[in-house]
Amino acid sequence: MIKRICIQMLTVVAIINAQPSTNYSGDVHFYHRIRMSDRTTINLPFRIFTFTLDHQNGDYNINSNLAMEYRLREDTSFLTDTSPKDFILDLRELYVTRYTGFGEIRIGKQIHAWGSADENSPSDNLNAIDYYYLFFGGGDRKVGSFSLAADVYWDSWKLGIFYSPIHPMNRLPLNDPVFPFQLPITPREKQVLSPEQQDEFGISVQKSFNFGDITGSYFKGHDRMYSLSGSNVFTNSFQTVTVLDTVFAYRETEVFSIGLVVPTSLFTLRAEASYFDTQDNNDSTSIKHEHHDFPTVYTDIIFTHAFEVKAEYYETVLQLETELPFDIRFNAMFIKYDTLSYTSNALPDVSLPLLAADFDPSAVFFPGMGTPIVALAKQAGILTLDKNFMDDRLKLAFMGLLDMTDYNGIAGNGLMVEGSATFELMESMDLKMMVAKFQGNSKLGDAYSFNNMEDFSHLRFELQYFY
Repeated sequence: MIKRICIQMLTVVAIINAQPSTNYSGDVHFYHRIRMSDRTTINLPFRIFTFTLDHQNGDYNINSNLAMEYRLREDTSFLTDTSPKDFILDLRELYVTRYTGFGEIRIGKQIHAWGSADENSPSDNLNAIDYYYLFFGGGDRKVGSFSLAADVYWDSWKLGIFYSPIHPMNRLPLNDPVFPFQLPITPREKQVLSPEQQDEFGISVQKSFNFGDITGSYFKGHDRMYSLSGSNVFTNSFQTVTVLDTVFAYRETEVFSIGLVVPTSLFTLRAEASYFDTQDNNDSTSIKHEHHDFPTVYTDIIFTHAFEVKAEYYETVLQLETELPFDIRFNAMFIKYDTLSYTSNALPDVSLPLLAADFDPSAVFFPGMGTPIVALAKQAGILTLDKNFMDDRLKLAFMGLLDMTDYNGIAGNGLMVEGSATFELMESMDLKMMVAKFQGNSKLGDAYSFNNMEDFSHLRFELQYFY
């Protein structure tokens, strides 16, 4: 491990002494998804074009990543919208790196990578998640964060520092019927309260040993996903009509994590555990606001209640990578999430028909940070296998995700299975064909995520050109 740290430092020194240079790369990527049930097109956005530009001059480097996101027009005949535009430009990253004798400093819009697990790391919370790309890996599903970050190397130690003045939020497919699963509640903009203090910061420390690496980290920020904060009951000036209005907010969360990476000649073991301490700091005063739709009609608030949720929960990941006989690459992962404690300000006995005094806010509690896979299952196993053929021109891959959660005595057993074949048509051009199958559990009803995703079972065809 010390040797690896030395190599990293030598790389930094080499960059500092290098001549100015500019490098670019990217790809053009065409998708087509069709449902297995009726062969209709699944019209979700995808990145049809990406462009990465890096310019290095002495001990400075400018890094940028631009993507064009494309989505088929719903109205191809221009009857309701005469604009021909069917894409948006997304500046995913743009930051400056300053290399020093002790490491590097970066400032700008960045996609970060924290944690010991390759994917689904519970400590990797510096960026928000783009749910349209939830089933993609690595940085593809992250939203860039405007931040200051630094990596400091000393002997066998690595220190990581992160600060951002802006609270990032997940990109959610709100009211999008094409997306495979829906959020239980879609609030209006005025119903969601933004944090008053948006600063976020974190620190990580990694120590390399002869057997592997151990990493500890701390992060403090606000949840990437909104949660129920309280409610107001409005009435008109004559107090003849009452209307319930729920309020949502982003809880403040602290994350303490520890991770382990143990590489051996036979396999690589990765393990990670994160403890989350989260609380909603809004009270009955801070959640009061005007009615979001009819402020001139519903002018008075006759009842306000803040839930003031406080909770502790944990997420763990265990990952094993190895190479099986016949050069088959094997990767298995086990993910678990559970709540350790929960308290809230219960509703008092009230006579208002709009409010149920026995409502339990814990029933809608959801982690606002951590691995996004817990949106599908509190306990899951993931298996991936892949192998190359024909002098690496053909790659066959398999991925399976099994919901191992117990739902009041009923095993979830929701299943997602993907099989793909990627063929190199020519240098820098690949053709990929994939089949994805989702299976639910009829015993768990419509609220079960995998039941809602069964209709998302599909075939996918991709043509990708790299430059």
